[in-house]
Amino acid sequence: MATVASEFMYHLVVNNIAPIMASSLTGIYTSYFSGGNRPTPTLVRSDADDERELDQLQMDRMLKWMGLIFEDSFEMIETPSTPQPPMDETHKAYKKELYSIYMTIGSDYKQYQHWKQYNSNIWVFSSYRNKNTKAIAKKILADVRLFHEGLKMFSMFEKL
Repeated sequence: MATVASEFMYHLVVNNIAPIMASSLTGIYTSYFSGGNRPTPTLVRSDADDERELDQLQMDRMLKWMGLIFEDSFEMIETPSTPQPPMDETHKAYKKELYSIYMTIGSDYKQYQHWKQYNSNIWVFSSYRNKNTKAIAKKILADVRLFHEGLKMFSMFEKL
């Protein structure tokens, strides 16, 4: 009976404990004698700061410029006596959709400014009561890109 127990212990040591100890000793040996010459990898995150990018866009000016696109269509509605080339329904629908995106950008930007001002005025427990300006900045930037792509398509539509 003692031989079965001794064989079991021998099997346990040889197959499980010995490889673990050997790899540990090898790791200690290589780390001690390598001298730290191995370069450590550095992580570089290219996480864009959406709020900073939004502040650099000068949205007040951009919203005015975006509004210039729609001035002629509103003048046409207010004063129908001026001769304008007739717009087909798809052209009107496309311009209406661009206007909807423009209005969304404008209202979201006002909300962003309000939340940013609110966050800057918090003094007590600011981490609990601040508004999420990063998410709304990301949404505004996505809408600006969408408007830009839509405007490109709209200009191609007019060329046809």
